[in-house]
Amino acid sequence: MSTYSETLRAECRAIALTIAVVLLLFGYLALNDGVNLSFRVMAASAPPSYARDVAPILQKNCIICHSHAAHKSGLVMDSYEALMKGGEHGPSVVPHDAASSRLVAMLEGGAKPRMPLDDDPLPAGDIAIIKDWINAGAAGPGASETAAPIAVPSTPKIPTEVPVSSPVASVRFSPDGSVLAVGGYRDVRMIETASGNVLASLSGHTDYVRAIAFSPDGTRIAAAGGMPQLFGEIKVWDVSSHRLLKRMQGHKDCIYSIAWSPDGKLIASASYDRMVKLWDPDSGKEQRNLQDHIDAVFAVAFSPDGKRLASASQDRTVKIWEVASGKRLYTLSDASDGLTSVAFSPSGDQVAAAGYDKTIYIWQLAGDDGHLIQSLIADEESMLALAWSPDGKTIVTASADGTIRFRNTKLDLMGVIDRQPDWVEALAISPDSKWLAAGRYNGSLSIYDINTHKEMRAATMIFDVPMSSGAQSAVPSGR
Repeated sequence: MSTYSETLRAECRAIALTIAVVLLLFGYLALNDGVNLSFRVMAASAPPSYARDVAPILQKNCIICHSHAAHKSGLVMDSYEALMKGGEHGPSVVPHDAASSRLVAMLEGGAKPRMPLDDDPLPAGDIAIIKDWINAGAAGPGASETAAPIAVPSTPKIPTEVPVSSPVASVRFSPDGSVLAVGGYRDVRMIETASGNVLASLSGHTDYVRAIAFSPDGTRIAAAGGMPQLFGEIKVWDVSSHRLLKRMQGHKDCIYSIAWSPDGKLIASASYDRMVKLWDPDSGKEQRNLQDHIDAVFAVAFSPDGKRLASASQDRTVKIWEVASGKRLYTLSDASDGLTSVAFSPSGDQVAAAGYDKTIYIWQLAGDDGHLIQSLIADEESMLALAWSPDGKTIVTASADGTIRFRNTKLDLMGVIDRQPDWVEALAISPDSKWLAAGRYNGSLSIYDINTHKEMRAATMIFDVPMSSGAQSAVPSGR
């Protein structure tokens, strides 16, 4: 018994010693880390922080559509100040009242469309953080927190292993025919038609310049494109000084076509986002958004009197709009596949279109309706571009089969230029109907005599040509 008692007492002393050591260690940590322990207890009950908790949620789920580069509904969320300012529908955040905040309503689906658009809803935990932050007063970054704008996702620049030339994405003659504007990757080259000399380079565009339009008086040029899946962009330049006058940003995707109204008061734009917009080129403000197409819109054209607008779409239709009211007058739906190009006749009473079904369509237009008067399966592959000459005599098409074809208004074949070195994606006819400019995917440009179909001069790799002495390179400030 004595031995057992001594063993029991020894075990009890060991346990007591262990407990004492643990208590001493805890006391030491409490004394030396008291501030941190206190902070952790306080942090558990503190409201979410904008910089630490809310901004990362916005960056992951919202910034791609709501930044200074792409601000859908006018709402910018890449900084605290912009978020609190709100958008076209007013403030997005009401401090101390998450239930009345539009941001919360759209995240939870109480206001339509639910956000993020076309993506999975935010996790309930993320929404709870945003709500708790708002209910606590929606405070901005603290003095010790960064107030820098949230980074917007960007496409990395990957250098090519060999030199490449930009495709020619668009071409357009000036109203007097003396200048040819050629659009490529982030650049527009102004070329003297007679000599082929490069007069200026209008640089700094976001991506490919897919469409060009001169003002009717020839003093300004609009160049359009934008970033795919993010936004459309139109830049308006002064032709003589090569100075940037206006930058208009809209659409939810890049712009494929623009047209300047005959009176010079409007620019129409067509985008992959299925929308057609009308812009005031003087103020840079959007005037109307024409919504009726159900797929990408690839082409727009004003009637010669400026009263109507035609738009051609991947949805296989041409729609005719009343410019003054923005009302859709009627839809021409004879095509069996998407349409890439549209053009009015110089008289304005007919419109032609072509696209993926290899067919040219010509409709006779009336006040409240239009009917098909000519159609022809005209090429072996998809039509990439169509132009109607200003004198009304010739319709020119370019096809993925490697040809340029010339037809009269009855669609009788008048001539063919075959064996093109690459797809001709851009066509333009000079105002006097003498010359045809053809821009190719491989970056080359040719000018043909529209009657003889002979090249005016050898094809030129337009973005590889050094600018002539005295030519100017215009780059917007800040780039």
